[in-house]
Amino acid sequence: METTNRTSPWLITPRPDTDARLRLFCVPYAGGGASMYRGWAHRLPAGVEVNAVQLPGREERFREEPARRLDDVVARLGTVLAGRTDRPYALFGHSMGSLLAFETARWLRAEGCPAPEFVIVSGRGAAQITPPWPAIHHLPEEEFVQRVMEMHGTPAWVFEDEQLRAMVVRTLRADLAVVDTYRYRDEAPLPYPITAFTSPGDRLAPIEHVRAWAEQTTAGFRCHEIEGGHFFLRDNAETFLSVLNSELEARLSS
Repeated sequence: METTNRTSPWLITPRPDTDARLRLFCVPYAGGGASMYRGWAHRLPAGVEVNAVQLPGREERFREEPARRLDDVVARLGTVLAGRTDRPYALFGHSMGSLLAFETARWLRAEGCPAPEFVIVSGRGAAQITPPWPAIHHLPEEEFVQRVMEMHGTPAWVFEDEQLRAMVVRTLRADLAVVDTYRYRDEAPLPYPITAFTSPGDRLAPIEHVRAWAEQTTAGFRCHEIEGGHFFLRDNAETFLSVLNSELEARLSS
């Protein structure tokens, strides 16, 4: 029987495991919520406890104001995660979530917290690389919606209902402001491994940009290519989770 645990508004644990050998903190992409990771609790290796990050302004936190600056999110999320680093853990993020996972790892390091086993970045070029798209969070609504739809992350029907559209646009604008206003600050590479996932032909995360994550670690880098476009973790979930499981199992056995 599944018993969802919520130790903080920021974290949802679909299957709490007091004997977990690894806590996996999963950060969503722009516009996404913790629900995207709920199913992983049944599909990842035994011993891995999924902790889905729920950012303000979405799902059950929809009444809260979404953050619009990365530093605000990282400081608040980092404070929550710092209290959950009493056992081995890893950070995972997709697209915007990759940036948040990476910067949260740097924040935890600066605070003297225990280091993660590794950081997993997905669907996002390295933090030090200027992304290959222009800022869009400030565009007029119709143009903004059109640009979002071109990313193939939000289905068209979401924008057909006036109330739902308003909620989605509000959250997406805030999340994309987080991404658009991000400015990389040079720091020493992380002393633990980084694993990256990308998809061939993803215009939002060119392979050469993803491979540049190797510059952010002194402890080993691996990069996997998964067919399926920018949202391969959703549209080619079986293949993606198979490779992710192999990475996690290797970490558990090391």
